[in-house]
This record gives sequence, C-alpha cells and structure tokens, in this order.
Amino acid sequence: MSKFENMTVNGGNNQFGNNNTQNNVTNNHHNHNNNVQGSNGDEIIPLGFGAVAGLAALIWWFFSHIDQVYYYLNILTISSAALSATALVLLIFRGETAKKDVLRFFGSVFIALGLFGLSMLSREHAPSDVIQLSQQTTFTDFWRGLNGYGKDLVLHNFTAAIAIALAAFFAHLASLRQFSYSAASPNGVGFWFRLYNAMSIFKMRVCLVVSSILSGLVWAALTGKLPGINA
Repeated sequence: MSKFENMTVNGGNNQFGNNNTQNNVTNNHHNHNNNVQGSNGDEIIPLGFGAVAGLAALIWWFFSHIDQVYYYLNILTISSAALSATALVLLIFRGETAKKDVLRFFGSVFIALGLFGLSMLSREHAPSDVIQLSQQTTFTDFWRGLNGYGKDLVLHNFTAAIAIALAAFFAHLASLRQFSYSAASPNGVGFWFRLYNAMSIFKMRVCLVVSSILSGLVWAALTGKLPGINA
C-alpha cells in the first residue's frame, strides 16, 4: 500500500541490519518408543456416528430457526462494507487517501452487496414445507419425514448458508485489514501497523477470489449442481 512506500528500515540488531552474526544451534532429537498404542478403529465408528448426528441436529435447528439465522446472516454480509467505509473516511480525514484505497472500498461494497443478494436468494430457496416440518417435529422425526429429494434440498440450502457465512467472515477480515492500515502510523510502528502486517493474507484481491469461489459454491448448491445423498 502506498502509505508505507517511503518507510525505511534502519540497520541494527535485527535481520535487516549490518554485521549480523548467525549462530547455528544443532538440536538432537531422540525418538523414544514407549509402545503407546494408537486409537483403536472401534473408537472411530462411534465418533463418526456422533458427528453425523450432531450435523443432523444442527441442520434441523437451522431450518427451525431459519428466519433468525438469515436475519443475522444478512447483517453479517452487509456490515463488512461499513468497516471498509470507516477506513476510507479515516484516510480522507488524515489526508492519506490514494486511488487504491478507494478501489478497495468499492471492492468491499461489491462483495458485501453480492453476498447479501445471495443470502436473500438462499432464503427464498428454502422450501416452506420443510421449514414447517422442522418447526413441528424433533430432529429425528424431521429427517424421517424427508424423502431423498427433500434431504438433498436441506443439505444444499445449509451448505449455501455456510458458504455465505464463510465468505462474509473473510470479507470482514479484509475490511479489518483496511481499517488497520488506515489507523496505522505512517512510520510503521504501533499496534495497528502490527495488525495490518500480520493480516497480509487478507488482501482485497484475495478476498475477491475467495468470495467468488464460495459464491460459485452457493450457486451450485441452490441450482442442484452439487451431489446429493442419493447420488
């Protein structure tokens, strides 16, 4: 980012300095066999059943509270743009705005609006009879009341919601990186600079790629392109 283009690193007792002495330390690792037996295969089966049962209960809860879930999901998708807008306003106030900062802001808005639209579309694809069934039965009766096609529908809609939530979470991290950049000192010191530097993976262009991939997964789930239980 252009804000730190003119920052220089002084030599000294760090990896960028001069006259650094490198000390090589050799560590000898000894592996001792204590005859510790690994997990028995019989333990994996109950864990697998427990994981499946937990997922089934979670999907039932998701549909029985679907309006509340999508209410908060909508907020999650759109709120990342608010943090990015705050970052841009701070840069403008400090007189440190560059063209790339404006482009990143518009990228954040584009992602937020796209995910918000996918969230609304995903909610519309949730079958009303399945929602009604989930609200009137326990999770075991809920799954018994679904045929193969119905099970595929609920799995696909749940997958779409998870993908949207993951994309929105990643968008928030990208916006947080923008905000930490705007709040950081131009001298490259302080908490916000360290946070910005530590979040280098959450660049806006990376966020765009991740959001595109997850949006494609959402679209595939809502259009029935993903494999189902009976596939």
